[in-house]
Amino acid sequence: MTTEEILENLSGVEEPIGSVRIYLKNIYATKRFSFGTWNSRQHLIAAVRAGGETGYAESIITVNEPEVSMDSCLQRAESLTGKSVSAAITEVRRQRGIWPEHYVEMMEMALVDLAGKLKKMPALALLGLKGTEPVYGVYVILSDDLQDVAAKTDWAVEHGRERYIKVKLFGDNELDCGVIRTVRQHTKGRNTYLIGDVNGGYCMPGEDVPLEQIAVNLMNLREAGLNACEDPAYISLNDWVKLQTLAGDLSLIPDYPLRPSRKSIHEILPGMGRIYNIHPDSAGSIIDVVALAGRIRELGAGLMVGDDSLVGPSATIWQQLAVGLGAQWVEATEKDGESEFYYRCVQEIPTDSRINPIGVKSCFGFGIRLDEELLSREADRSVTAGETGDAHE
Repeated sequence: MTTEEILENLSGVEEPIGSVRIYLKNIYATKRFSFGTWNSRQHLIAAVRAGGETGYAESIITVNEPEVSMDSCLQRAESLTGKSVSAAITEVRRQRGIWPEHYVEMMEMALVDLAGKLKKMPALALLGLKGTEPVYGVYVILSDDLQDVAAKTDWAVEHGRERYIKVKLFGDNELDCGVIRTVRQHTKGRNTYLIGDVNGGYCMPGEDVPLEQIAVNLMNLREAGLNACEDPAYISLNDWVKLQTLAGDLSLIPDYPLRPSRKSIHEILPGMGRIYNIHPDSAGSIIDVVALAGRIRELGAGLMVGDDSLVGPSATIWQQLAVGLGAQWVEATEKDGESEFYYRCVQEIPTDSRINPIGVKSCFGFGIRLDEELLSREADRSVTAGETGDAHE
């Protein structure tokens, strides 16, 4: 389905937006990457009300800033109140490239959820997505401590989450091979597909590393037991194509080159990898994601749905999109030890990422129903535009 056809599906929802409430929840958890360490994440949950229904979505506004200001969130929310739902979707799309990508994406998802509930149609149908087969959720390990990697792998096996495992790699070939071997040692005899994400660690911005040297590092990862490598290096699009050729049967997964969707659809090349990553909180628009997914298929590649350490409403949204898009796997799943506050607020969602593979139950919109009275107590702060006035709570 074309973007124009999707927007036509989302037209005619004339109920005015009465209020937009943005909740902020601090998640304290250490996550290590090749580019640095996150000690906390600041999650936003949007609740957009119109016609007696509420649409929900989530994004991360920043990391390591628990006291981040929500003033800009309030100002953007104010620009949507009073507009019809369809007019608000048009306004949010007009702000692409102006508002932060994560905020545009969050508000668009919440509005699509809301439109579906008001039209009494599934969001996937409004987006023209027809996939129905359950998709495996990925268990992600973000650690450079091999004992911790071993313990987390054992947990994945014990809880039936070992079919797809993703590990963070760090651009240190010896350490990276150690992480991979540790997972393989603890998944012996199991059909585990192992993905590694280097976040560009084998050639960071400003570095000049020959492709052949990057390829040697990748072949070492393959020998250690890696099946696919995401973002091994910051390189040109043409060099991505060359590197996939040099990497043999190790499948490359471009991620950064696909951000945001509205631009990458015109830029990506065939052969950059065997699987292309659609990344939550960076795609910038789920409507544009549908078009990007079509382009990826035209290139003859598979696609997957990534994660941005989501813990709330957007996790189920991206799981549903993964099913609708026919993705090979989805990384955006609720987090053990981090999503408990959210689960306490959930009245109904149509997916359950604790069961693999993940299917989608019939629903209107994205089917998210939350107890907002409880959410208001679980959240650290919130701002509200419309109905109750411009209030900070």
